[in-house]
Amino acid sequence: MTEASDIPSRVDRLENEVIDIKVAISALISTTEIHQRNIETMNRNMEAMFQIMTQSLQRMEIMESDSREIQTDIRGLQTENRRILDILQQRNTDEN
Repeated sequence: MTEASDIPSRVDRLENEVIDIKVAISALISTTEIHQRNIETMNRNMEAMFQIMTQSLQRMEIMESDSREIQTDIRGLQTENRRILDILQQRNTDEN
C-alpha cells in the first residue's frame, strides 16, 4: 500500500506529467495551426495556378484557331501563286 510519505511525491509526479501533457498539447495545437495555414496557402496557390492554366488553355485555343486560319490563307495564296505561275509559263510558251 501507499504510505503517507509517498503521496506528496506521487502528487508532484502527476502534476509534472499534467504539465508535460499540457505542453505537448500546446505544441500539437501550434503545429496544427501552422499546417492549416500552410494548407490554406497551398490551396490559394493551386487556385491561382488553375486560373493561369485555364487562361493559358483559352489562349492556346485561340492561337490554334488563328493558326488554322493562317494555314487556310497560305494554301489559298499557294494556289493563287501556282495559277499565276501557270499563266506566266503559258504566256512564255505562247510567245516562243
